[in-house]
Amino acid sequence: MTESFISTKDRIISTAIEIISDSGLSSLTTKTISQKANLSEPLLYRFYGDVNELLVDVAQYFFRFDKGIRKTIQSKQGTCLEKVKAYVEDYAIYFENYSSLSVLMLQYEELLHIPATRDIMVAGAEGRRVFVTNLFQDALDAGEIRDDLRSEELADLVHGYMHAACLKRRFGIHKGSFRMDMCMFIEKLCEIIAK
Repeated sequence: MTESFISTKDRIISTAIEIISDSGLSSLTTKTISQKANLSEPLLYRFYGDVNELLVDVAQYFFRFDKGIRKTIQSKQGTCLEKVKAYVEDYAIYFENYSSLSVLMLQYEELLHIPATRDIMVAGAEGRRVFVTNLFQDALDAGEIRDDLRSEELADLVHGYMHAACLKRRFGIHKGSFRMDMCMFIEKLCEIIAK
């Protein structure tokens, strides 16, 4: 019974993410979820009282691997810049393998206006930004990179490019590998800032 509960709940979350990716946040309703997931609406209500409750789990799902990725990167041997590259590659792989999930980056603004998801989105995005900022600060402190850009600015460049790359894919401008695109970007950035 527990396995059925977990798989059904995961299916609902996954379906919600697909709907958001395909049609936008405004099209997420209990009816569209039920139809796409092939579930009855009463069954859906056994798991979620309304769409905002579901969006809480969607937002948490978006950040669910962050702690593991950070821990893995922190335990890696190598330079601070190698850790920055690993961070970018890990997220690029994550979003490339689950492209619908990457669309949630483009929904930050809307999810910030929903009281139930606001704190989750702020904490998750800030956690990612702080982690990369700290990696760049460590690289600055170790003398690996030039000091003409602050660590916060470098972190913003990384996350800004990640958002731009997601948006280019949504527009159909770039259909290549998200991972390759992000890895080429971080290699170029590291070449530019390295001492």
